[in-house]
Amino acid sequence: MEPWQEALKLIGKCPLCGTAYNTVEAKLFIKRESANLVHLTCLKCRSAFMAMIVTFGQGLSSVGMITDLNFEDVKKIYKTEPITIDEAIEGHQILQQSNFLNNLKS
Repeated sequence: MEPWQEALKLIGKCPLCGTAYNTVEAKLFIKRESANLVHLTCLKCRSAFMAMIVTFGQGLSSVGMITDLNFEDVKKIYKTEPITIDEAIEGHQILQQSNFLNNLKS
């Protein structure tokens, strides 16, 4: 069994409904020498969870988050370029416009 699969035992249960994860169903998304990104879907409530699992020496560490992204979404987003500072500023300016909500409706 791979170290990242062993680390899934630390995660154990869905944070939303408490159902035990089927670790066999976990999908390894990014595999690096010491860090792996894993996507899990709860069999009961169908919520998605992503975890970064880091191995170092004799230890393991993991951090995770609930997400609304399925595995295919994660793969698509990973391939896209990060937004630039200019794009972030432009998005902020658009949101500040007084007619922003009206533009969404049309």
